[in-house]
Amino acid sequence: MNLLIIGAGQLGSRHLQSCLKYNKVINIYVVDNLQSSILLSQSRTLEVEQKANHNVQYFTDMSMIKENNFDYLIVATTAVSRFKILREALSLFTIKYAILEKVLFQDLESYTNALTLIKDHNLITFVNCPIRTYPFFKKIKNNFISNDFTTSLNYVGGDWVGLACNSIHYLDLLNFLSNEKLISIKIDDLDDGFIPSKRAGSIEFTGTYEALFNAGSSLNFSSIRNSDQNSIIEILNGKYKILINELSGEYKIFSNNTLIESSKYDIVFQSDLTHLMIDQIEKTGNCELIKFDQSLDLHKHLIVNLLAHYNDIAGINTPILPIT
Repeated sequence: MNLLIIGAGQLGSRHLQSCLKYNKVINIYVVDNLQSSILLSQSRTLEVEQKANHNVQYFTDMSMIKENNFDYLIVATTAVSRFKILREALSLFTIKYAILEKVLFQDLESYTNALTLIKDHNLITFVNCPIRTYPFFKKIKNNFISNDFTTSLNYVGGDWVGLACNSIHYLDLLNFLSNEKLISIKIDDLDDGFIPSKRAGSIEFTGTYEALFNAGSSLNFSSIRNSDQNSIIEILNGKYKILINELSGEYKIFSNNTLIESSKYDIVFQSDLTHLMIDQIEKTGNCELIKFDQSLDLHKHLIVNLLAHYNDIAGINTPILPIT
């Protein structure tokens, strides 16, 4: 099995750690133009007990790779370069499956072009919004979510949360829980201005937006400016209310306002997840991550609205939303 990981930094190195836990040999090709990122990935391989005698090679450019055929591609770069890298990889190699990090792209044209590119190359593509794969949220869906009722998901945290780069996870989660299609996002309650992102050259927004789904379910996502409050998730469906402290994993489940369960769930880290997705694909041709075309719809609603807000508050007219 041949696997190509592009982006060896914080996320890419975690994908690599997970792949090293796969129980069959993988030829892993890791690409990053920053030597510091390659060194990070190399150091993190030492933290993992490999399940097989994997062959890991590192490159600073895709053009240095002699192999032509890959079973898997993982793109773990920032959004600013993701489409360009996907296009280059597909021009150089034959690839069966891809997992792309999010936020996918910064401009709407890239979404359209990426969809065409993926179809033209028959590339089966997933987007790494992994919360839907967590056993805890699968339990919530199976035991406490009924399509007889709408589902409300309320998320609130301090401005460390990153509304622009993180809220796609919760649009994805509500799509998973409700099986509904996103139809609109209301941005009236976003704050004026923006704040610097953790990544240089990128921005973040604070305030609240409401996302509405086609059968009445909704997401309210809030990032509170100048606050360091923990992130809290509230899920409401019929008689059930689930309260979750996201950082600790502690949760409480209420039925008609009576506490029926209180415990803590295991938070799944990326370093324990990617190889499970590969194993699912190997066995079934599919995995629990959202498919690209479904995630594209969620992403485009988000980008359209945040881009309009950004252009309005910045007094400009750009097609590029500098988020990652």
